[in-house]
Amino acid sequence: MAEQRDNALLLRAIPYSDSSLILHCFTQHHGRISLMSRGARRAKNLFRASLMPMYQLQIRWKEPRTGSMGTLLEVQRLNPLLPEKLMLAGQSLIARASSLFPDGVEQGFDELQHAFKTLAERDETSGLTAAIWGMLEQGGWVGDFEHCWHCSEKIDFSESMAWYQAHLLCLDCAQNRGIKLVAGCRKSLFGHLNQPMIKPSVEHIKVWNNMIEAVLSSHQISKR
Repeated sequence: MAEQRDNALLLRAIPYSDSSLILHCFTQHHGRISLMSRGARRAKNLFRASLMPMYQLQIRWKEPRTGSMGTLLEVQRLNPLLPEKLMLAGQSLIARASSLFPDGVEQGFDELQHAFKTLAERDETSGLTAAIWGMLEQGGWVGDFEHCWHCSEKIDFSESMAWYQAHLLCLDCAQNRGIKLVAGCRKSLFGHLNQPMIKPSVEHIKVWNNMIEAVLSSHQISKR
């Protein structure tokens, strides 16, 4: 049984028996993995204080002889990825990431780490929305705000586009279907995604959240 070492982000820790935990993690080079952390619930266990979500972790584990669950051998907790005031929003972000990148998917680590950075640089309300959209974009579920997702034509930010069936389309491709996304809204969302100092209005954030919910529904992704 080979040993592996990698950077990791903890998604959740599930109590198992009286003393152990089952861990779900994104790793940088091994995708999403499940690990048994034996004795981690005991008060004096060395892993107990290190197994924290929203921190950079370095882990070492033993691959399973059979099945898919390895055994945690070592964990080191490094830097926090969010300030304490954003920890609750970070839990929501982890829940979204867990749904977007399930078992067997290679992606997840880079997307969630980038999402934490996006959230950390913005206020909680707009930052969480921008972070989730960023994960959707990196994961390939959505395109950018600069191009029609159907014909790939670049659309100037002085022009409106249309939101139709969870796709952002130029007006030619939309053919009078869907909801018009006015130029100012599209520009502010794009700006906030790339520059924290640009602040979208409350109404624009509401539109953005509705767009995210439409994308999740269209792909039957859990909205938890």
